[in-house]
Amino acid sequence: MKKLSLSLVVFFAAMGSTYAQADKLLLEAQRKTLLDAKKKADESVMKKDSLKAKTWLTRAEAYIEIASSPDTNTTKLEPLAAIKAYDFLKKAASLDVKDGKEGDVAKTAKKYLKVEYNKEGKPEGEGQKLYSAFMNVGVQKYQAKDFEGALANISMASTVNPKDTTAAMYTGVVGQMAKNEAAAKEGFERFLTAGGKDPGIIYGLAQIYKNEKNDEKAIATIERGIQLNPSNKDLRNEKINMLLAMGKAGDAINDLKALSAKEPSNSQYLLNLAILYDNSASKYDGQISDIKQKLQQNDTESAKKKLQDQKDKISAFDEEIKRLTDKIKKDPKTAASSKKQLADVVKMRDDQKAVLEQMNAEAAKQAASAVNVADLTKQLEELTKKQAEDRGFAAEYYKKSLAINPNDFDANYNMGVFYFNEGVKIKGKVDSMDMKTYQKDGKAIEQSAISTFKESMPYFEKAWEIKKEDDLKGNLRGLYNVLKQLEKSEAYDAKLKALE
Repeated sequence: MKKLSLSLVVFFAAMGSTYAQADKLLLEAQRKTLLDAKKKADESVMKKDSLKAKTWLTRAEAYIEIASSPDTNTTKLEPLAAIKAYDFLKKAASLDVKDGKEGDVAKTAKKYLKVEYNKEGKPEGEGQKLYSAFMNVGVQKYQAKDFEGALANISMASTVNPKDTTAAMYTGVVGQMAKNEAAAKEGFERFLTAGGKDPGIIYGLAQIYKNEKNDEKAIATIERGIQLNPSNKDLRNEKINMLLAMGKAGDAINDLKALSAKEPSNSQYLLNLAILYDNSASKYDGQISDIKQKLQQNDTESAKKKLQDQKDKISAFDEEIKRLTDKIKKDPKTAASSKKQLADVVKMRDDQKAVLEQMNAEAAKQAASAVNVADLTKQLEELTKKQAEDRGFAAEYYKKSLAINPNDFDANYNMGVFYFNEGVKIKGKVDSMDMKTYQKDGKAIEQSAISTFKESMPYFEKAWEIKKEDDLKGNLRGLYNVLKQLEKSEAYDAKLKALE
């Protein structure tokens, strides 16, 4: 909108400078003539001529002349001259009707109320005079920073000439300056209806609808602008931003794919596609984690095994208690020591019984709130598949973008983050293993994590070569430390030293 405001200032300033060139003495003479005509017209409506249509038409014309004056000292004497002239014209038209037929005065008055166009499509006639009067006063009030006054007059100019895009456009712009969003919206809509296609105006109107939380209207306005300005990239980008803000990432992806198809060498479109797919994949993490947790909680076989293990542990304590009890009976000499051991074992057994009771309670609770394991398993498979697909597309578009522009910081940085995060996930599997599982599968999975972490390294290092940002430094330091720990190697010390 800054561009619009500037054009408005230039437009109004140009008009003001033209008027300023008028001769001062001439202006004073004209002011006297105009005010004398106004005084005479005002006095006539106070007499018996007040019911004559011609009287009101003459009065309207006197006020139009005042409103059309380039001399602000003249227009200030009657600030509402143009608006009053409009009302006087309607009065004149209403008084010259007999038996349902309009007289010549009524017809003349109505010609002022709406601009007519000639065969060449140019405005002309009395309507153009009233239009110019409204615009003149609007300009003067705008220059005086009376935005509400400017809006009142410029919007009336648009009413007199609804086909004019200029008055409609400035109604919208000045409406925003006057903090009158309703008037601004009406002005911008008139602008489009009249055939206007300025991208800035269309963007401004879309933002008004966006602020009103009318997302569908905002999108429709931007799409209309794209139809009128098919080569305008800003409007297309704004549509994508709006779709993302509305949570319609799928639609945004489709739009970006269409743009990329038209400009296959545009690396930014490819990068944006990669980011959208990357973000989409990340959104599945929460759902996948929740389902895994529910499945783990409802793993009845595992729960049964844990319960049996706990019972076996208690049985072992019972056997030890029996052994110590028998020993006390058979060997009175060591009874004191055995009794102490017995007391300790009994306490440990009772503690384990309490644990068993808690486990039984949890098992009963899980049984009462049992979920459909088959359905959850199916959901998990579908979500995991979708996430893998989105991650695949993300990697594909990151690489395509880098193939076109290998020195793009964002593409290199994001590609590095992509592989680093994948490495963290793989390492997380190792970290959650018990010793038995680790001995069986841990080493292979750990090696997979190392390989994935290493894939992020060239992208992070390239990004660091392009731009040395603090966040990136932290990522590089974290990467080197993780690899140093996993590989148990000092090979990364020099790299860490270089970051200091």
